[in-house]
Amino acid sequence: MLPVYRINWLKARARRDRWREEVSLVRHEMLWTTLWFQYQKEIWETRALQSTEPGKEAYASKQVELWSDFTKKAGLMFQGKQMECI
Repeated sequence: MLPVYRINWLKARARRDRWREEVSLVRHEMLWTTLWFQYQKEIWETRALQSTEPGKEAYASKQVELWSDFTKKAGLMFQGKQMECI
């Protein structure tokens, strides 16, 4: 095999490997994003239950709705694309 072809083959293989790694990272990031949204929702649910003032409870409830909406939208957007880790 000529050295030119060998170099081109090695470069192409390296590009393929980098692409596979990037796809793996993006899939994991989708999973991490969804889990982060769920975690934030749970934190605000706890704060809503622990709050004693009506204003703080209303704000915490609004945050629960916000993070719940983020979780649902991320689940729909990432459906069938993320890693099946969990």
